[in-house]
Amino acid sequence: MLVRLALHPRKTLDAAAARPQLRSGVLWVAVTGLVSLGLDLLAVAIGGGGRAAVVLSLALPAMLAVFWLASAVLVNAGARLMGISGGRRKLLAVSGLTFPPLILYAAIAVVQAASLHWGGDVLSTVVGLGALPVVCWFVGLNALAVRAVYDLPALNAIAIALLPYAALSAVLLLLVVVVSVLHSAGVV
Repeated sequence: MLVRLALHPRKTLDAAAARPQLRSGVLWVAVTGLVSLGLDLLAVAIGGGGRAAVVLSLALPAMLAVFWLASAVLVNAGARLMGISGGRRKLLAVSGLTFPPLILYAAIAVVQAASLHWGGDVLSTVVGLGALPVVCWFVGLNALAVRAVYDLPALNAIAIALLPYAALSAVLLLLVVVVSVLHSAGVV
């Protein structure tokens, strides 16, 4: 399935939308979370990360699951705004298949942590930049999943697929503002 997703993402996701299996989506999100957890813990061990890095790594499977579920709610709400109802279970089944590329993201973190020992900061930065195309691939696969599930034109599917990232950015911005206000008040 992963090879088909890499070589023919649209066909693979269209086929998954034609016969959605929620168990498959759940399985791929869980496998991605657990493998990424292992790779992240390895990166922390290699890079000498502290307790906070370990805690964040341990939270990774839960964060992926929450993002997957919240994305389905937000994308489904966006589809409703465009006049398309239903499809959340189908979206969960299909969008779960888009998560395995995030394993590559975690593998890059391991190589990046090791590259600090091999070539210093410059090599680590260059390796880290390799994660950007992986994230773009993940977002693109999500847009294809939305298109496959809701049968939308490409630009509409991209717009709806970006809703979870916009919401996440808004939450992070709000967090920065709140922490800044608390810091300027001397609370933090």
